[in-house]
Amino acid sequence: MSTFFNIIQPISNLPVFIFLNLLICGIVIHWYWSIVTGNFSDRAHRWIQRFGLFISILIIGILFVRQWNIGDLLAFYSIFSLGVLIFSLVKGHKEIIKESRGWFLSIFLVFFIRGYVYEPWQIPSGSMKPNLEVGDFVLVNRNAYGLEVPFTGREKVFSKGPEVGEIVVFFPPHKPTVPFVKRVIAKGGDKITYINKKFYINGEIYKQDFVEKDAFGAELFTENNSDDKYLIRHMQRTAINGDWVVPEGMYFVVGDNRDNSNDSRSWGVITEGSIWGRADFIWLSWKSGEWPNFSRAGKVN
Repeated sequence: MSTFFNIIQPISNLPVFIFLNLLICGIVIHWYWSIVTGNFSDRAHRWIQRFGLFISILIIGILFVRQWNIGDLLAFYSIFSLGVLIFSLVKGHKEIIKESRGWFLSIFLVFFIRGYVYEPWQIPSGSMKPNLEVGDFVLVNRNAYGLEVPFTGREKVFSKGPEVGEIVVFFPPHKPTVPFVKRVIAKGGDKITYINKKFYINGEIYKQDFVEKDAFGAELFTENNSDDKYLIRHMQRTAINGDWVVPEGMYFVVGDNRDNSNDSRSWGVITEGSIWGRADFIWLSWKSGEWPNFSRAGKVN
């Protein structure tokens, strides 16, 4: 897979991306023309389909390399398929109407739900144990902190910041193309002290109460930040203490698996603009070597 992305890298720019999508539109227009003029050929159509598949793979590769929002692409094809549907309705081309209606409804539903409401994402590490496990598939609420504007690179309007205690998916400063998931512990203006595995925010302790030990011998606690209560995990490791002051407009994020999390304690705070969305629900779990299941499905705490 890395070889594929290395090949895609040199052509991963906006002009090539636009050109490839125009080719896909051209294929659809050619199909439309061949149907209505009676020049449709099964053999030619198969070759054009293969060419279209190749172009589509290149488009998807560029999306991954550049970390562009697939919702923008779905929005474009929703508009394009609607245009084809309207044109066929005006011209009375019944066969085209049937096909384009299916295209539009399918693409639009995927665009609306996947692109700008909830986006599925798989948990890649154990930094949020016990609340999020490796292999959990979560639904990320894209509009929790504002409405995302299409074709703007995730710019938002009516934006607002996350609340302390919420679990956010974001792009950290040291890896701006790799999404991370952590819990917001403090926000702009807060003074943080971390000592003996406990957080003090503005002098107030986040109280911890022991619950039990897990199967690996790690200790589970409930942590209370006065507004929310959630589980955290302590391992038999020495904690590194520290003090921080969060700049205005910034957020301090930490993993619930406190002794095995690469977070703000290591690389600093995150900006509001780097936040992708809020992790709201687990909808599927699929651990390596196991069958997918819904045993952990439910609201993320």
